[in-house]
Order: sequence, then C-alpha cells, then structure tokens
Amino acid sequence: MKRALISLSLLLNLLVLGIIVWFFWGGGLMRVAWRFIGPAQERWVSQFEVLPVAPGSVVFLGDSITEGGKWHELFPDEPVHNRGIGGDVTTGVLERLHQVTQGRPAKVFLMIGTNDLAFGRSEDEIIANMGTITARIRAESPGTQVYLQSVLPRDEDNRERIESLNDRLRTTASEQGATFVDLYPLFLDEDGSIRDELANDELHLMGAGYEIWRDAIAELVREGLNEADPAAAAGAP
Repeated sequence: MKRALISLSLLLNLLVLGIIVWFFWGGGLMRVAWRFIGPAQERWVSQFEVLPVAPGSVVFLGDSITEGGKWHELFPDEPVHNRGIGGDVTTGVLERLHQVTQGRPAKVFLMIGTNDLAFGRSEDEIIANMGTITARIRAESPGTQVYLQSVLPRDEDNRERIESLNDRLRTTASEQGATFVDLYPLFLDEDGSIRDELANDELHLMGAGYEIWRDAIAELVREGLNEADPAAAAGAP
C-alpha cells in the first residue's frame, strides 16, 4: 500500500511538472500573455490606421522599448512617427507593416525580437521574419532606408541568446541592403546584463537610456533628411 502511494505521488509530481513545462515552453505562456497584449495591440493598430505615416518622415518601429521613447521630443526638429507597440513581436510587425510602407517614409528604424525570445520563438524564425520585414519594406516602399537596430541587453541569463541573434541580424541587414545599428554594447554592463542606470526592470529604458539611443542614431536620423524629396521617397517616377 505504501509503495503504491509513493508511486502515485511520483506520478502526480511528474504530471504537475509536465503542466508547468508545457505552460512556459509549449505555448501556454504566450496564449495567456496575448489575452492582455492582444486588445492593446488592436487599439494601437486601429489608431495607426487613421493616423497615416507622412511621406519623407522617420518611423520608429518596434515593441514597448520603442513605444516608450518620446521621439517627437528627442528629435523635435525632424518629422518622426512612433510606431512601437508594447508586447509586439516580429509577426505582429509583419501584420501591420503596410501601415508604415504605404506612407512611403524616408527612413525606418526597427527594433524587434526581444519578446520573440521571451515567448520561446526560435532564432531561425525570428531571423526569417526580420528578413521578410526588411524585404517587404524595400519592395513596398523602394525609397525607404531601413535601419535594423540590435536587440538590447536584458538580464545576464539572456546574454548568449541575444548576442547570437544580433550577430545574425547584422548578416541579415547586409543581405537585405539595410543598415545595421549596433546599440547593444552601449547598454551592456560588465556582468552581461543591461546597465542598472539605463533600465529599472532589466528591459524598459529610463531617460538616460533614451538619451544614449538618441545620440547613437542622431546622425543617421538627420542625414540627408532635409534634402530628401518626398516624391522620391514615395517611389514616384
């Protein structure tokens, strides 16, 4: 009897462990998270649908890290659009990319992928999606210059995965005719995590982080922008 109870206890423990593993790594976590992220994304997308991107402008595209930037104040003299959505992933960007390309912006600064990693999406899938995003921008808005920005550091446990992804993003940018912007080293602490003064939750940036980001890309944002012909950016003959 005692042996049977021990066996039953072991089976129950294994069942609970299996449920936990499935929840976090088998898609359960992503589905639960999407219950909260999905409605917010829908609201943002619907708003962007009625607020079109202007030809010849600069678009900041990505997830909550991009969304948190006060880009109009960081670049007060430039025509910028914030198209960051909290919780977004590469597939989410693909679904709403037409809202950006139909406006024929001069430049797109893209940072996406950290949530894909958190949700367990494979590196191969992330890179494939990034290549598709870049190719679509080039095809749908030929005059738009694309800047692929590196994924920023998080906690030290994620260092290896993020650095591997960034190495492949650099290659993708080269293959797709985009410009790779390596912000990662600017935010990296010696322990492999994001610097404490730049993020208060090992993910979302403080003001000092946005200042570093702004300064790193300021020349790229402004270069040739005032001389850019909106018609040329739109791909007009």
